Amino acid sequence: MADHQIHRPFIDAPLAGIRNLGIDPALIWQKAGLDLALLNDPEATLSSSQYTRLMATMWRETDDELVGLGPVRSRYGTFAMMCKAIISCTSLEHALHRAQRFYALFEGGPNIRLIKDEQLTRIEIIQDVSFDPDHYLSESLLVIWHRLSSWLVGQGIPLLQVGCCYPPPPHAQLYQILFATPVSFNEERSFLLVPSRVLSLPISQTPASLRAFLKHSPADVLARPNPHESTTGKLRQLFRRYDMCDLPDLNQSAELLGVSSATLRRRLHEEQTSFQKLKDECRLEEASLRLAQQDTSIREIAEHLGYTETSTFHRAFRKWMGVTPGEYRQQQRGGLIETDD
Repeated sequence: MADHQIHRPFIDAPLAGIRNLGIDPALIWQKAGLDLALLNDPEATLSSSQYTRLMATMWRETDDELVGLGPVRSRYGTFAMMCKAIISCTSLEHALHRAQRFYALFEGGPNIRLIKDEQLTRIEIIQDVSFDPDHYLSESLLVIWHRLSSWLVGQGIPLLQVGCCYPPPPHAQLYQILFATPVSFNEERSFLLVPSRVLSLPISQTPASLRAFLKHSPADVLARPNPHESTTGKLRQLFRRYDMCDLPDLNQSAELLGVSSATLRRRLHEEQTSFQKLKDECRLEEASLRLAQQDTSIREIAEHLGYTETSTFHRAFRKWMGVTPGEYRQQQRGGLIETDD
């Protein structure tokens, strides 16, 4: 697997957590074998291998797998013991229920809950977010539970939606790198939405493969690319290779993905979405990037994305992000609200 880059918000937030524990981040940085020049460069990123070393060092040196961002300490080795408790389970559902019982033994710590119907299951993350101002712990738990589940069953679990129990953070555009699926904010609880059928998948890992896995986990779990193989994820990745004015249509997309148009429609319907919905979301993601990073007016952004009326863009963006384009730009820049006209 090629090394990819970890962006600054996912580096600075855990460092702020250990600073709250009274630990100098520079000491942890050096113990991880990283160049201090990177720590002091606000634009610097880390490779996945560097990030794995940093997080492993942080957990070991603080003796807290929540790195000071939870109401209680989760001592180093807790995650490993949970994995050992679930590795003998027969199915993913069995493993998730056992993990739920395991973490229920620790008062105040994060836990999970399954809400299941015939087609879809929400894996809810239950935690006290008041100690996590930058939402790093929330992000990490969502990533870990999805990628750990995928590892347990030996395949990428389709991720149909991610819900976050907080407003869009300044780095919300990076969530597509984390999840490659629709993300909603201001939810009652954070959750992963997956097909219910995956709960019956057998656990394919063994105590021997777990020993190898735990040599670097959960640190490297956070640093890995998203493993899910849903059609939604594949189509969103395909769209990212094109300019907004030149996105492929349904027939072209189906050909590029190696399926028929009918199959593409059916698979997207099974994943509770549609081709047009994903195309619209891709345009809105581009809008969020332009609102955060460029001086282009909201009217010009709307025109660039193909909206003939700024008001139509305004309504679509607010429905998607929960705030207007002007409010989103204010959140990103900390300046005056720009009108959405």
